[in-house]
This record gives sequence, structure tokens and C-alpha cells, in this order.
Amino acid sequence: MTERKRRRSRPTWLLRTPDPEARARLWCLPYPGSGASMYHGWPAEVDGIELCPVQLPGRENRLREPLFESYAAVAAEMLEGLEPYLDRPFGFISHCGTVFIGYEATLLLMERGGPLPGHLFASSMVPPHRASWPSILKLDEEQVGALVSDLMRARGAEPLPELVDMAAGVMRADVAAYSRFDKTDPVELPCPITAIGWSDDTQIPPEQMAGWEAYGEARYTVLDGGHWSYLQAPAALLDEISRSMSARVPG
Repeated sequence: MTERKRRRSRPTWLLRTPDPEARARLWCLPYPGSGASMYHGWPAEVDGIELCPVQLPGRENRLREPLFESYAAVAAEMLEGLEPYLDRPFGFISHCGTVFIGYEATLLLMERGGPLPGHLFASSMVPPHRASWPSILKLDEEQVGALVSDLMRARGAEPLPELVDMAAGVMRADVAAYSRFDKTDPVELPCPITAIGWSDDTQIPPEQMAGWEAYGEARYTVLDGGHWSYLQAPAALLDEISRSMSARVPG
């Protein structure tokens, strides 16, 4: 892969060029309705594992691009953009609905014969065959606005009306893509799965996350906090990432 192609792919899907010395990379997908900047509170790496926020189209520095219509389509485009950087162990992590982008990307890599992820982290999300359960599919316009406002406050931002309206448009498009996701037959994945629940999460209570074992080796953990605690990268979450990724990554 030429350096020229590397430079061309970086500004689209990544906020920064991946560290060529990292021993592994974790692709961090943004929450529905948000962009890669939601990871501004996360460290750049943990125990040599680089945490790489992924920028999806139609938001932040990609605002002029069309929003994606399906998880499968955006996963395919994302893998094309990330391809130069799949040269070492990697995994996917996300929170809530966009967990399924990492899942779709894993299926595509399986079809193509690799390279395959070493781990899939699913925070606050039911398994794919139970995707119709979460209440996000039933939100009306006012509730979408309230959810966006809550997300902004959790990130330490003031939910100004014009910003809420803009973000709500992205959230509605992401919810529409979620509603088109239809995977009723579990597929065994080539990597372990860590399903991460949050003790005070009222949107996706930990007990709703059962069923990931149908996709292979699955481990469940419940961390202290609510639905938005993921944004602050608490130490327990970073420890979970380090422990799980390091199990498959050479020292």
C-alpha cells in the first residue's frame, strides 16, 4: 500500500494518522447521531493498544457527505478506508446501535477471508437477532430531540436549539438505518465478544443484553454507571479493553 493512498484515506475516516508503532488498534465507532469527537475524553492508547476514533459520513468534518442508509453499506465503505491500517491486530468497539457496524464489518471480513478482528466490544447493545427490542426505534420527534440534548450534556456541551436540530437530523437518519438492520440468524464470529452493560443504564438495561453467546465466545460484564458513562472512558472500561485485547496480541 503506497504512502499516497494512506494519506488520502486518513482524513475521511480517521481524525488522526494511526501510530505505526502501535501493537494493536481498536476502531472506536461513534454513538448514533454523533461523530468521532465523542471520543475526545478517551486516551490515545491503553497498554500499547491504540484507540482510533472512526468518523462516519454526514457528521462533523464529513458534514457535506450523505448519511449512510444501512449498516452493511457503511461497514463496506469503512473497511475500504481503514484497509491500509489493518496490518496489525485490531478490534471494534461501539456503544448502542452502531455496535452493529462493527458486527457487519466482521461479517464482511469473514466473507473476504480476512484480515479478521481479534475482538468485538458491544457496549449497551442487544445481540443482532434481538435488534428490534431497544426503545430507540419507537422515539418520536420530541424524544429524539431530548435524546440528542442528553448526549450533548453528557459530553459537557450546551444543547443550543440550532445544534440540537442539526444533530437530531443525524440521529433520525441513524435510527432509520438501525430500523433496516435485520439479522435474525446468529452467525458465529471468529473473535471473542465482550458485552458491556452499565449498572444504572435505563435505555439498555444489562439484563436485556443476553444472547451474545449465540455468536461465539462471549463474555458479559457490568460496569458501574449509566448509559452515558461510556463517554468518559472509566478506568474499568479501559481495563476491560486492555485485558481482552492483550489476550490475543503479542507482547
